[in-house]
Amino acid sequence: MKLLERILKYQIVTSLCVLTLGAVLFYFSVDYLIDREVNKELMRSKAKVSWQLRHINELPVYILQLGDSLQLDQVRYPGQMALVERKLFNEFENEYQPYRQLIFYERVEGAWYRVTISKLLAQRQQLLEAVVMTVTFIVALLLISLLLLNSWLSRRLWRPFYKTLRALDSYQVEKHEVLTFPKQHTVEFEQLNQSVTHFTDRLAATYQNLKEFTENASHEIQTPLAVILSKIEGLFQDESLKESQLVALSEISEAANRLAKLNQALLLLTKIENRQFLAGTEPISLVPIINRKLRDLEDLIEQRGITVKTAIEPTGPVMHPALAEVLVNNLLTNAIRYNVNGGTIDIALNAGKLVVRNTGAPIHIDPELMFERFRKEGTHSASLGLGLALAKTICQVNGQTLTYETDGPWHILTVTW
Repeated sequence: MKLLERILKYQIVTSLCVLTLGAVLFYFSVDYLIDREVNKELMRSKAKVSWQLRHINELPVYILQLGDSLQLDQVRYPGQMALVERKLFNEFENEYQPYRQLIFYERVEGAWYRVTISKLLAQRQQLLEAVVMTVTFIVALLLISLLLLNSWLSRRLWRPFYKTLRALDSYQVEKHEVLTFPKQHTVEFEQLNQSVTHFTDRLAATYQNLKEFTENASHEIQTPLAVILSKIEGLFQDESLKESQLVALSEISEAANRLAKLNQALLLLTKIENRQFLAGTEPISLVPIINRKLRDLEDLIEQRGITVKTAIEPTGPVMHPALAEVLVNNLLTNAIRYNVNGGTIDIALNAGKLVVRNTGAPIHIDPELMFERFRKEGTHSASLGLGLALAKTICQVNGQTLTYETDGPWHILTVTW
């Protein structure tokens, strides 16, 4: 949910609660005031009736309001004054309507009379209904106006924030860009833009330093390694060396070659993560790459007695050709290295998917952990433990997904795009 939508949601809930509570309080306040006014009218009518009975001994009709009625009944003993509500038949409206009655007792010429003043409450109900409808309309109109105003103001006020977000979305550190923004009148947005500018400035500088360090480190490591390997090759030509010395030289040569491969793999991994390879612009076919790599690995496949089955179509993802070469090479090399003698490799390539299946020994860890750097299952001295990590990184930076799963003796690597 977007920030503006969340703000609008809370505003709606808060406004509804506040306005509803206000409407309820207003309704009960009006009801209380009307109820009190009705009681006052009844008490004023009582005072008039009592005065008439004591001084004039007759009751003119005009002392009561329209719709009210007065009834006198002679009784033997007086009672308590009471206020009651009941429905009485209204002859003018020809229906039963609610009335409030004030019952009190007066002594006239030595006799007690029960006086009942009935006041029609229909007007009170109509007034309350009108109040409810008016308040409901005002609340709805106020709420809609408030929401529309807040929505318009929010979009207008948050426009610089969304501009900053769009600039960050399109930011590419490999282009050494430093984001700059026009001055804002809102202090918070101005602080945000300044922070983003400083951050991208430092990020571009850090990226450049890392790139230079990687290139320099690779060059500085490769040079002494080349010298070491060259000297070792020269020592192998020395016929005066003993067998134990030749074995030691062989181990040194193997370690140096392994270090050279490790340096190249880490350098390639760093370049891919730093997106130093240009992104592909159109899909490339993996068919020629797969066929070429199978030819390159043919001797190793025959040596292990592995059967290779292919079902490939001329399709492939959008990717830099060099990265596609590395991806296919690592997947096939992994399928051969961790296969069993006399095993099988199935390669399936169709629209949106490349699947490489190979037989092999069961693994005892989560298959997803195999994508970690230097993670190896089993003892393979020739493996650096970077092949699948490199393949995973290539897929991630190019928008593809790489998964590893097992199905009985089968190990399945799937690239989807």
